[in-house]
Amino acid sequence: MIAHFSIPARDPRSAAEVFGKLIDGAVMPFPVVDGAWVAIARDGSGVGVEVVPATTAHHMGQGEAGAAAQGPFVMPWETQIRQDGDETSASGFHVAMTSPLSAEEIVALGRAAGWRAVHCDRGGVFDLVELWVDNRSLVEVLPPEGARRYRDFYRPEVAGAMFGQPA
Repeated sequence: MIAHFSIPARDPRSAAEVFGKLIDGAVMPFPVVDGAWVAIARDGSGVGVEVVPATTAHHMGQGEAGAAAQGPFVMPWETQIRQDGDETSASGFHVAMTSPLSAEEIVALGRAAGWRAVHCDRGGVFDLVELWVDNRSLVEVLPPEGARRYRDFYRPEVAGAMFGQPA
């Protein structure tokens, strides 16, 4: 289960509002990162989407736990979040999430945000909508039926058989 993920966007508030609609979430500023916003699902699941400014990058911390804190959210051994990334670079990172919205509604939200949004079939096994946040970062959004079919497929014994691997 995904608890939360963060994704960069040129307009974090607008992107968080799209994700808020996808997960029926409350949208609010995210004070951990300057200029960030977060959508938190209202259903009590703890699912959230943190949307950070496009140049935000995570950097590995140094040392071990136990060092003195450098502020309310900064520990020297933890990941450091800074605004020194490249907003134009592509990434191999993506996330898949479910939504109660239909594929048509998901596509409409993405296109209204100015993002590439396309309803895709994954080999007849399940369907999803590819949302390209700022036409840079891929988020696969599974509508209800696609999510059901995904859960039926993405089990070691089923996917493994398709991938030619033992369960």
